[in-house]
Amino acid sequence: MDDFFQLHHVERSQEKGLKRSILLAIFVSLIIFFVELFGGIQSGSIALLADAGHIITDAVALFLSLIAVIVAAQKPNSTFSFGFYRIEILTALVNSILIFGISFYIFYEAIERFQNQKEVLSFQMFLYSSSGIVLNLISAWILFRFSNENINIKSAYIHVISDLLATTGVLIGSVLIYFTNWNWIDPLISVLISILILRSAWGIFKESVSVLLESSPPSFDIPHILEHIRKIKGIHQILDYHFWAITRGIHACTLRVSVTDLQKTSDIVFESNQILKSEFGIDFVTIQCEESELTKKLQELTVKDTHGATHSHHGHHHHH
Repeated sequence: MDDFFQLHHVERSQEKGLKRSILLAIFVSLIIFFVELFGGIQSGSIALLADAGHIITDAVALFLSLIAVIVAAQKPNSTFSFGFYRIEILTALVNSILIFGISFYIFYEAIERFQNQKEVLSFQMFLYSSSGIVLNLISAWILFRFSNENINIKSAYIHVISDLLATTGVLIGSVLIYFTNWNWIDPLISVLISILILRSAWGIFKESVSVLLESSPPSFDIPHILEHIRKIKGIHQILDYHFWAITRGIHACTLRVSVTDLQKTSDIVFESNQILKSEFGIDFVTIQCEESELTKKLQELTVKDTHGATHSHHGHHHHH
């Protein structure tokens, strides 16, 4: 039974390189965190401390991603027939919620600093933010090549890019404080950083929830896909369909089709798989071919629920 499910396992490319890259990015993120934490304490800059807070969420996100990649690589079995890819989605969801909390805390601290302004050492602020920019560029370069293949790596890459923008903002702020002595610029940058963090977290949260709710992937033009299927010789009608994502980049679909002749079933199944896999990149495809008499019988079947009661599926085909 295990061998049967392993045949349906989707192997991801460059998996070893992915793990190495995540470990290296974690190491770089921790260096940035300690540099900016020390710099924020020494210079009195809450903007640098906010950026350090943002960086540590990156390190946590990357650590969760590493765990997710290791667990998701496990082979499918009879209980988890699609494998463990959803671990990636769950960790991305947890990570986005964590980032929401960090950003609200930064916002709160910035408001406090507006009310009780303190002197900021602009030269030290400039020095440490410059170091942060260089290290963020290295981290972004490490993660970029895997950002389209894995939702957690994409989320971590987005964090690094937003970190880069935020740290650039801190750098500009340090220059402005140096020439103007406007210490309120520091908490203002912190507020902007917290908004930036919230925006990136919302995108990750929305995508994670969408996958967990098994909605159709936004990259799929469903009417266009179905039009290709309808053109297959022997298909009379598409009775039902479902398209969903197992995780980012791994998709599945089921189709029920009415056919004119059951003897053409093999050709219909092969052509459908060829179109869905080769043209639209769908990994898991299930096709059910029915003649009109079978369709009528299936519609009359009742389904037993967990309490022992039954209900009819007649008229439930909402995907016509």
